[in-house]
Amino acid sequence: MELVGGSIVTAWTDFKLRHMTTLARFSVGRSLLHLLAMLGDRCLRFRVTGIIRELPWGAEALTLLTRARTRLFGALVLYLARPIKHSNPEASADPQSLTAVLNRGDVLLTRGNTRFAALINRITQSPWSHVSMYVGALEDGPDPRCIVEADIAAGVRSIRLSELNALQVRVLRPIGLSEMNRRRLADWVVRRIGSEYDLAHAWGLGRNLLRLRLRSSPNTMANTATRFICCSLLAHAFAWVGYPVVPDQTRVSLAATVDHSNLTPGDFERAPVFEVVGAQ
Repeated sequence: MELVGGSIVTAWTDFKLRHMTTLARFSVGRSLLHLLAMLGDRCLRFRVTGIIRELPWGAEALTLLTRARTRLFGALVLYLARPIKHSNPEASADPQSLTAVLNRGDVLLTRGNTRFAALINRITQSPWSHVSMYVGALEDGPDPRCIVEADIAAGVRSIRLSELNALQVRVLRPIGLSEMNRRRLADWVVRRIGSEYDLAHAWGLGRNLLRLRLRSSPNTMANTATRFICCSLLAHAFAWVGYPVVPDQTRVSLAATVDHSNLTPGDFERAPVFEVVGAQ
């Protein structure tokens, strides 16, 4: 009986495979297979996309939608990156004073004057809208590029201290971090120059904060990440040298694995692993 049952199962499996292979040769057949697959899994979006691609006009429509979405996001980024007119910060950064204070690996909190910065201030209820790192001079000259940041329009890039003019700045220094780890920290961040800005991360963070959700379950920092927002760029770097950024209110042991996906610029100021060494 077992042999007979096994033969029946084998014959039925072969029958299904032959018919599925036959259906897969034709556009209508592939659409039918997607419809059947929708009954057995939850990948609805993937299956619908597959069906649309098989329609005569489907591939072209998806291409047009992708292009339209890319252009829409590009226009939105440019709009958010524009400075707000008549911005009047309470204080402004003095590059010469900052030069005298900064050490490699220091974190700079800034209050920007763009639409994106204003949006971050409103959502996070914090005066700080951006975080970056001082990595030391990357070129010769009186005003070299020496700060690395993740910018919404330009991605991960290096900038000069003079570009912080007219911005409020607070300098945070990691407590007890050795000079060797400071150098490793800065080198890790510098190697990420040219990486893309992680719009999906920024959108998810804003959505979570607006919905007042609790922090998600812990996850590890990915050394292979290729997209960043300003907070995740620095959080990855500090986690890489064994120095996780943990705000006070999380009450999590520094030795534990910490989720940094919901970090905001203000969380760096609240983290007990930093001390304030300069504010302008």
